[in-house]
Amino acid sequence: MKYYLILDIGGTKTSGALFTEDGKIVEDYVHVSPSKTFLGEEAVYQNTKDVLVHIINHFSLEMEDVLGIGVGSPGPLDAEKGIIIHAPLMGWRNFPIVERLEADFGKKVLLDNDGNLGALAEVRMGVAKGLQNVIYMTVSTGCGGGIVVNGQVYRGSSFGAGEVGHMSIMPEGLTCPCGSVGCFELYASGTAINNRLLIDMEKGIQSKAFDLAEHKAENLNGKVLNKAAELGDAYALEVYRKEGYYLGIGIANQFNFFNPQTIVLGGGVTKAKKFFHETLMETLKQRCIQPIDDGSVRYSIMNDRVVLYGAYCLIKEYTDKTY
Repeated sequence: MKYYLILDIGGTKTSGALFTEDGKIVEDYVHVSPSKTFLGEEAVYQNTKDVLVHIINHFSLEMEDVLGIGVGSPGPLDAEKGIIIHAPLMGWRNFPIVERLEADFGKKVLLDNDGNLGALAEVRMGVAKGLQNVIYMTVSTGCGGGIVVNGQVYRGSSFGAGEVGHMSIMPEGLTCPCGSVGCFELYASGTAINNRLLIDMEKGIQSKAFDLAEHKAENLNGKVLNKAAELGDAYALEVYRKEGYYLGIGIANQFNFFNPQTIVLGGGVTKAKKFFHETLMETLKQRCIQPIDDGSVRYSIMNDRVVLYGAYCLIKEYTDKTY
């Protein structure tokens, strides 16, 4: 039996899995290791490599049974050259990760941006399976995305397509670390929600969310907000209404520009979709020039494994053409 080794490199954690040829995670086993951010490029690379070594050892895998290695990583990166151009958390600048992994494991390695791989996974195996024109967007720490046009990932002229988090939705808005102003992710991401909670708690606004957090900044997160919303807390419900509004603006821009068949949403914030979906759809219908229906926005069911599945699709399609 032949397999694929798959990696999802993230700023917080790095995940590894072994996939069968037909796209199943062997034993449903995913090894997760904290990414050694800020410890330097070699420490981070060694940790990344160790995740694959762990998978190999866990399954007593013979390398002749491995067809290839698929890797997802934050960008910006050059997928053709196999280089991660700049990943500040990792200390990686123009880091030749594909070359390094191929030298260490002796197998073909393919790399792509995590947003692109999310999009690829959804159109090949997920809730947009079989569709040709799709946008995938993750709403988590930030807002990232990937675009599929005519069934293929659209990467742009320098592999920079899909940076949906940095479209400006507030021309006179907040300043973004990217250097722009009013970026979408400053208003719609999980980080944006947490910042809003902290500001409002410090203002003395009353909410069950703040009570559940014991009025401590370090306890403020989506979990306490979600619990408060479940209890019918007016403040928590209003925060989610605003989330739906901001998401609706950003998603409407994408519909008007790309005219996809659907947009798939993933990421931790979408776990609270029942509290913001209605407002999102209302905003979308108000701002889109084309008809919007219930299938226009879908939610990923792959959750935090979507990049792993996308990296599998990437290397699988390559080997199918090659071997």
